[in-house]
Formats: sequence, structure tokens, C-alpha cells
Amino acid sequence: MTSLVHIPQYPLYTATLALLNAQCVPYLLEEQKVWGTDVTAIRNSLAQARSAGTDVRSIVVINPGNPTGASLSADDIKHVLDLAAEEKLVVIADEVYQTNVFEGEFISFKKRLRQLQQEAPCKYNYVELVSLHSVSKGMVGECGQHGGYFELVGFDPEVQAQIYKLVSIGLCPPVIGQCLLELMVNPPKEGEGVECQEPQGAMYLFPTITVLPKAIEAAMAENRAADEFYCLRLLDATGVCVVPGPGFGQKENTLHFRTTFLAPGTD
Repeated sequence: MTSLVHIPQYPLYTATLALLNAQCVPYLLEEQKVWGTDVTAIRNSLAQARSAGTDVRSIVVINPGNPTGASLSADDIKHVLDLAAEEKLVVIADEVYQTNVFEGEFISFKKRLRQLQQEAPCKYNYVELVSLHSVSKGMVGECGQHGGYFELVGFDPEVQAQIYKLVSIGLCPPVIGQCLLELMVNPPKEGEGVECQEPQGAMYLFPTITVLPKAIEAAMAENRAADEFYCLRLLDATGVCVVPGPGFGQKENTLHFRTTFLAPGTD
């Protein structure tokens, strides 16, 4: 297995290829063109490798670039996708810094591929693309979270199943990273029976809750206020500890609890 990798590049790729006993076929980026891709240089590297008997299977592109900081244009991306379509190469697009773009607009390989597929489906419909991203990067840069993920585009379902199998037995991301990815894919939804005024200060929320008659009956059976009963059940079910409203005083026939939150940091 061999992959085209641009130079300069993040050393993870050459190290991973060495670990897999695979070969890196380098191609140079054009510094004078803001570290853009030179499709002629890529084709020359590919031709030299194949003439030497090397079976090149994929091409790696880091966009925005590490260490170059370059953000590829739509034309640069098209040139890579053209090459992939013509030479049957898998495109591995490392796009973990896509929110760290200071000039122009970030264009993902998937977006450009979809555009080209509409223009020339016969040429681009069979391009295989792996898009890499991470919750650890971006403007916040929470590098300790290690919540990486990828999307397979254009792959046969059976191939996807085999890749999923390999990833399942070979990777074990940290629990926090898994939780962040789960929240990203399935974000919290507005629930029934809880309403809250938007806070303006401090670090507390005092939402009002509505409970079902059966819950009120169960609370009365335990000789508890309904909101105290709710808070205890919440603690048992989720481990989330909130404070019942009666301790703070509240309007008659209303139910509340107090919880804390952390507002976004400021410079």
C-alpha cells in the first residue's frame, strides 16, 4: 500500500505509513503560490512511483494545511479530484482546521466533489473520498479531547463495513471525546415540562417544571413536595444534582429547581 503525501506535511502520515510497512510517495507544494497544489508535480511523482513498480492507492491532502497554513482554492481541489477520478486514487482529505480560516472561504473536498458530480457525473461519481475532522481543533482548540471522526463518500457498502470493523477493533478514543461526538451528532433537544428564562448574570438557572398528576401522587405518598420528588428522581436517574425550589421561596402552586451553568469565557 502506498500513498501520495504532500511536502511539507504533518509527520503523522509518514509515521503511519512506516508503521503499516507502506510507502510514502512525496509531492511538493508550491510555496510561491501560497503553498498551493501543483498538479503537474503530483502527476510526475505518481508516474515515477508507478514506473518503479509502486502501487499507489491514495492521495493525502491537508486542508487547511499543517504546517503551511494554506487554504486550497476550488481549482486546486478540482485538480486533485480530477487526478483521483482519472487514476482511481482514494482521496484522504484532512480538514480538521476548517473553522480556522482567516482569508476567503473554506471549501471542503466533499462540497467540491458534489458540485463536480452534478456537472459531470460519469467522471466523478466513482471518486472515493475520506473526509477527516475532529472536535479537538477549531477556534477553541481543545486538543486534549481527541474526538476524531471521518466520513466515507463514494465507498461500496461492503468496503465501509470492513473499514468500520477495523476501526472498531483498533481504536479506542477517550470517553470525553466520544461524549462530545455523541452530543454533536445528537445534540440536546428541548424537553417537555421545563421552561426557563434566559439568564443575564450570576451562574444559576431557576427553571419552572410541570409534572404529571401521577408524579404528584407519588410525591405525596412519600410526603415530599413535587419538585423535591422530581429532583431526587433526576439525581437517581442521571446523577445530575439540582436544588428544589421551595428552599428559595416561590409562588404558590409553582414548581422550580435551581441549577448552575458556566457562561462562555471572555478575553
